Amino acid sequence: MLIYNIGTSAIRANQLALQTISNNIANADTDGYHRQRVDLTQSAPVRMGQWVLGTGVQIQGISRVVDSAADQALTLNMSQSADAQAQLSALQSVEGLLTPSSGSLQNAVSAFFDKVENLAASPTNTTQRREVLAAAQSVAQQITSFNSSLDDVQQQIASQIRDAVGQVNSLVKQIAGMDQQLRTVQASGTTAPTLSDQRDQLVQQLAQLVDVNPASLSDPDSALVAAGGWMVVGQNSPAMTVKSNSDGTLQLGVGENPSAVQPASGKLAGLLSAYQQIVPATRATLQEWTSAFVSTVNSLQATGLGTAGPVSSMTGSAGTTDPSLPLAQSSALFPISSGQLSISVTNAATGQRETTQIPINPATDSLQTVLDRLNTVGHVRASLSSSGQLVIAAEAGYGIDFAGRTSSQVDTTSVSGTSVPTVSGTYNGNANARWTVTADSGGQIGSTSGLKLKVTDSATGAVVKELDVGAGYQAGQPIEIADGLSIKLSSGTLVAGDTFNVDAVSDPDSAGFLSAFSLGGLFQTSDLKSVTVSSQLLQNPGLLATGRTGDGGDASQLNRLLSLRETKLLENGSETLEERLAAITSDVGVDVNSRQSVVDQLQSQYQQLRDQQDATSGVDPNEELLAMLQFQRSFQANARFLSSINSTLDDLLGMLR
Repeated sequence: MLIYNIGTSAIRANQLALQTISNNIANADTDGYHRQRVDLTQSAPVRMGQWVLGTGVQIQGISRVVDSAADQALTLNMSQSADAQAQLSALQSVEGLLTPSSGSLQNAVSAFFDKVENLAASPTNTTQRREVLAAAQSVAQQITSFNSSLDDVQQQIASQIRDAVGQVNSLVKQIAGMDQQLRTVQASGTTAPTLSDQRDQLVQQLAQLVDVNPASLSDPDSALVAAGGWMVVGQNSPAMTVKSNSDGTLQLGVGENPSAVQPASGKLAGLLSAYQQIVPATRATLQEWTSAFVSTVNSLQATGLGTAGPVSSMTGSAGTTDPSLPLAQSSALFPISSGQLSISVTNAATGQRETTQIPINPATDSLQTVLDRLNTVGHVRASLSSSGQLVIAAEAGYGIDFAGRTSSQVDTTSVSGTSVPTVSGTYNGNANARWTVTADSGGQIGSTSGLKLKVTDSATGAVVKELDVGAGYQAGQPIEIADGLSIKLSSGTLVAGDTFNVDAVSDPDSAGFLSAFSLGGLFQTSDLKSVTVSSQLLQNPGLLATGRTGDGGDASQLNRLLSLRETKLLENGSETLEERLAAITSDVGVDVNSRQSVVDQLQSQYQQLRDQQDATSGVDPNEELLAMLQFQRSFQANARFLSSINSTLDDLLGMLR
C-alpha cells in the first residue's frame, strides 16, 4: 500500500503548511514575530525489483525565517538607543533647571547687581539697602534651590538604576528558563519557533537595559553574555546588585564580586553616566561659579564699612576640624593664598584707630598661628567656638574692622623730631604697598628751606615721591603722596634720618582669609550647595558695606562690587559671572542637541534595520495567500488522487467477488 503512503504524506504536509501559513497571517503585526515555514523533504525511497521508487514527502519541521545579521544589529541598536535616551533625559532635566526665566539664577544675579547700582547712587538709603539684601536672598535661594533640584534629579536616576537592576535580574531568570525549555524541545528532535521568538523578545528587552555580547547572539548553542561580560545567563546565574559607595557614587556588581560592573551600553549604562558624570559635572560647574561669586562678594563686604562703622565682634559661619593644620591643608571653603590681613582697632571714645598687618602664609601657617598673631593686636581677642568657628572680638569700648584704613597716628618710634606726621585719605592703588618716609635733612617745618621728605617703596627702594615741607609749607596742610593717600605734619622739627612707615592698603585681605572662614561676609555657606544671607545683615541693614571710610556718602565698596559685573573672573579670565551662567546653560543646551542627534540617528538606523529584518522575517499577506493557494491546490490534488486510488481498488475488489 505504498501508493497510499505517498498520498497521505502529501495530505499531512499540505495540511501542516496551510496551518503554518494561517499562523503567519494571524501574526503579521505581532512585534518580534519571525515568519515560519514548513521544511519538507523527500521520504526515503524503496527498491522494487530493478526500480527505485519514491515514497512521498517527509516533514522535517517548522523553522523561522531569520536574518541573523539584521537581528543582531537591531539588538545592538536598541541597546545603544536606550543608553543615549537615558543620557538625553538627564540632560533635558538639567537644562530645564538652567533655562532663564523670571525665577532663574541668571535673573536673580542680574537683579542683584541692579539693586547694588541703585544703592551706589544713594548709599545711605535704608530702603535700597533692604532691596539689595532681598536681591541677595533671591540669589542665595536660587543657588540652594538649583542644588536641591539637582539632588532630586540624581535621586530619581538612582531609583531608576535600582529598578533597572531588578528588571535585569528578572529577565535573566526568564531567559534561563526559556533556554531550558528550548533544550528540552530540541532534545526530542523537534523545533519550537514560537519559543525562540519569545526568547528573542526577552533578549532584546535585556539589551535595552545592558549590552549583550554579539558573539553570544550569533551562536544559539552558547550561553548569553551581557553587561560587559560580567553576566553569563544560566540557571544558576548570580544576580546583579547595586550599592551606594561612601563617596556618593553607585556601583554595580554581580553576585559577590567586589569589582565594579560597567555596562557598555543599554539604559543602565546611560543612567550610570547621568548619575556619576552628567549631574555631578553640572553641580561642579555651578559650585565653581558659586565659589567665585560668594567669595568675591563676601570679601568686599568683610573689608568694607557700613553706616554702623566698626563692629564689636565677627563670627565666621565656616568651621575647621583641625586648627593646627597648615591653612593649605585645612577644611577652609575657599582657597587661601600668601598675603596679609589688615585689622583696625578703633577707640569708640576717642576715635583713634590703629591698623595692624597680619602676614599669612598658608603653606606654613595654621589657623592657630593666625589666631595667635591676632591676639597680639591690642584690644583684640581671637578664638574658636565650640563648633570650630572663628570668632574675632574687640574689648569693651573698642570696635574692629578689616577695611584697611590707615592708623590715626603714625608709629614714630624712629622719629626724634617734634613734628607729628599724620596720614589721611583712602588708598586707591592697584596693589598693597608699604612706603618708607625719610627726612633728607633736619629743620623747622614750614620754615627751613629745602626741608624734604623722601617716600620710597619699602620692597623695591623705588622713589614714590619727594615732599617739600620746608619754607612755604603750611603746617597741618595735607600733601598727597600717591593714589589717594596724603600726609600732613604738625608744627615742629624734623631730624635728618627720621623714618616712619606708611601702609598703603588696596586689598585689606589679600590672603583671602576672611572669605575662607565666612567671616563678616554677605553670604553664609558651608558646602556651596546651601547658601543664605547673613542674619546680622538682615536684622541691621546698616552693616551692609558701602565704602571703606565709614563716611555715609562713601560708595567705593559698592562700586567695586559693581565692577564685578564686568570683571572676567571665570574660565581663565575669559568670562564674567553673568556670562559664565549663560555659558553653563548654553553648554548644557549643546549637549542636549548633540545627544538628541545621536538618538535621532539611532532611531533612523533602527527603522532601516527593521525594514531589513521585515524583508526577510516579516509576513507579507500577499505572499502568504499565494503560498496558501499553492498548498491548497496540492492538498486538493492529493485528495483527488487518494479518491481515485480508492475507486480503482473498489472496482478491482468487485471483479474478484
